[in-house]
Amino acid sequence: MPEPRSALLVAHPGHELLLHGWLRATRPQVCVLTDGSGRDGESRLEATTRLLERVDAPSGVLYGRYPDRVIYEALLDGDTSFFVGLAHEIAKSLAGDGIERVVGDAAEGWNPIHDAFRLTVNAAVALAARECRRPLELYEFALFGPPHPGEAPALGFSLDSEDRAAKRAAALAYTELDREVRFSIDRYGESSYTTEWLRRSDAQPGEYELRGDAPIYERYAEFLARAGQVERPIRYREHLLPVAEALGAAAGAR
Repeated sequence: MPEPRSALLVAHPGHELLLHGWLRATRPQVCVLTDGSGRDGESRLEATTRLLERVDAPSGVLYGRYPDRVIYEALLDGDTSFFVGLAHEIAKSLAGDGIERVVGDAAEGWNPIHDAFRLTVNAAVALAARECRRPLELYEFALFGPPHPGEAPALGFSLDSEDRAAKRAAALAYTELDREVRFSIDRYGESSYTTEWLRRSDAQPGEYELRGDAPIYERYAEFLARAGQVERPIRYREHLLPVAEALGAAAGAR
């Protein structure tokens, strides 16, 4: 069977490195929420642009449009309409381009922008499916956890020696993420990336529940606030849950 027409939607430039083999083989349309500037204001979007040019993958309607600070401000100000508007824009693009499979970052509780965008993507896929009058496949991939999906239903994409060499070269060439790349290799080993895993997502629009203690992004934000580096910390219940609820309502799930 032919490969479904796919789109990769990631919160930050550089996330595509984890799916480099799949990206190289399928050439999905790639959307990136922010320019990856973080708190230091240095964009890394050009590095992703060079990578996409090398693998001949097109960019989508949303491509590094926002500095990270804009997303943080939208979350802190409770501007749920910002994310609802994005969901509608992305949905229109997915439907118009005939996308059949959507792949994006998982919501893991590590970074509020990652999680907010995942919620946006979930709603966008539901809206696009309604407009197309057909379901879209929805997948996620881990950014911070082990690459293997465990017991979850998943698609495995095996990399041969050429794919692995190309992925390693791309990662090491992405100097803006040198620390993250080396940390990932040290933690999980290069052999763990011989297969790239797309985990099937059955999350409903607006569904967002993190188990256990406060998510890592909340604890880190509290640390930054105590250190005087930020004025207002982003919190799960105060800032992320309202976004989830608004997106669920917009997609007709709540």
